[in-house]
Amino acid sequence: MDTTGRCLVCGTNRLEEVVSLTPTPPANAIAPTAELAGAQDRYPLDLVRCAGCGLVQLVDVIPRSVLFADYRYATGAAPALVDHCRALATRVTDRLGLAAGAKVLEIGSNDGTQLSFFAERGMRVLGVDPAVELGVYAQEHGVPTLTTHFGVETVEKILGDIGPVDAVLGSNVLAHVNDVNGVLRAIRQLLKPGGCAVIEVAHVLPMVQHGIFEFVYHEHLSYFSLHVLARAAEANGLAVFDADLIPTQGGSLRCWIGRDDDTRPPSAELDRILRVEAEAGVPDGTFLDGFADRVGRVCTTLNDVLGGLSRVGRRICGYGASARAVTLLSQAGVGGEIAWIVDDNPRKVGGFTPGDGIPIVGSERLAANAADYCVLFAWNFEAGIRARSAAFSAAGGSFVVPFPELSIR
Repeated sequence: MDTTGRCLVCGTNRLEEVVSLTPTPPANAIAPTAELAGAQDRYPLDLVRCAGCGLVQLVDVIPRSVLFADYRYATGAAPALVDHCRALATRVTDRLGLAAGAKVLEIGSNDGTQLSFFAERGMRVLGVDPAVELGVYAQEHGVPTLTTHFGVETVEKILGDIGPVDAVLGSNVLAHVNDVNGVLRAIRQLLKPGGCAVIEVAHVLPMVQHGIFEFVYHEHLSYFSLHVLARAAEANGLAVFDADLIPTQGGSLRCWIGRDDDTRPPSAELDRILRVEAEAGVPDGTFLDGFADRVGRVCTTLNDVLGGLSRVGRRICGYGASARAVTLLSQAGVGGEIAWIVDDNPRKVGGFTPGDGIPIVGSERLAANAADYCVLFAWNFEAGIRARSAAFSAAGGSFVVPFPELSIR
């Protein structure tokens, strides 16, 4: 593990502490036994803000090779994400006027779900992802994939393989890299004149406003505002010309980015989001005031609720063995209250959650009326999970929804 004393975007060493969370194992390191889960190394989760450019980031960097060597998160295992990918493909195709033969590259292409919707439109696609097993799966399902990290060192190979591209996609991946500028420069090199990068990142403003600290884990090195991302793009030969606020991950930014020689003017929505951030105190960092207190209140409330239910004999399970669940369980100290966690990803079922060693089971377990309460760790997919778990609710089961405000329903 490396401890960086510098900002991952502007390089300054003026880093101010935001909150220090409970150390955890790598949040996607599903263990084969409960004993091995409990023995996993735990790493610090210290969040800081750069006083120079405003980036919110982690201090400690676990080697990417460690985090992604046995990566089990799969886009295609989450129905809501599949729908999101399908809708994004339509949006990008229509807005950019892409047609059969257009070249689309995705950074962090995972199992190829997103690119498959472009491939079925007759476009030439290429994924780049360091998770070897997922890359092999994608290739077996018709999505060519380079199983490596994306950056300036891979650009020449990509240009040699497919040439300049019409569109570069990156959903929830820019936060994963410790060379943000290198990735942005690589995108600039790959884009054709008039091409566009469509980059989605979790938006730091709603994360802070609602105390959604569970999104903080070791894969996510950076937590972006539009102010910071727009400046970083500009410094690397790119220009953000439009942005959308979207609901994924509890609140995300979708940024439309062209080359710096692009003639598209900034949109009214881009200007509006920048004003919202400015009014909230993003540029000077005052939006972070009280964040650590909100984290504490969320943890105390969840601990009190689950502890109270457990003391009166209620059976408690969870839904969603996600990386976010690992942070929430560790920070709130409630792992001992959860008997098992349902997950829709077959690559996780049969394993045990990092640190706490909670068994991960298939979704049929929830329908078997084996619990009274289910903590909805995957609360951002609540609507779809409720629809698929009607039998649990019909039998009298209730969901404990931790965010954006804890509720039982």
